[in-house]
Amino acid sequence: SASDGRASGGGNGNGSRAAPAGPPPGVPQLSEQTLEPILAGGSYVLLFVTNTGVAERSTVHSLAAHFDAELRGGERRGWSVALLDYSAESTRPGKPPLLAALLPRVRHSVACVLRKGCKLATFGGTAAPRPIDDWLASLRMGEVSWAELDLAAGSGEASRA
Repeated sequence: SASDGRASGGGNGNGSRAAPAGPPPGVPQLSEQTLEPILAGGSYVLLFVTNTGVAERSTVHSLAAHFDAELRGGERRGWSVALLDYSAESTRPGKPPLLAALLPRVRHSVACVLRKGCKLATFGGTAAPRPIDDWLASLRMGEVSWAELDLAAGSGEASRA
């Protein structure tokens, strides 16, 4: 049935009017239910953000699949990849403090890195592998600023770290 295809992420890819395919296999969707297991998966979580109006969902899913495969190759230990549906999560009531703090910060970004569940760096460039790779290299070299997430207030405010 159509609902089975959507739930399993098995879109047919035939045309833009088809139901959107789910996330790439093996890439978890960040939500209140998956937050703890995703954070436990590595010190650094490369988040790809959908439904912000910055990039098409299919583009973001392709990027997530690309970087998930790259990270699984062992190039970056302690890293994991996840998707965040901005629209779905921003409308949910009673968000955990981390999601409440994270959402306003990622509103205009296709990708970001969450470090140890309390610091965030956001990517503001083109939604393509090479610019994100370059940004990640700059991040590893210490050339990108991290913002400390204010988890106590859950207000979404962040301070520069």
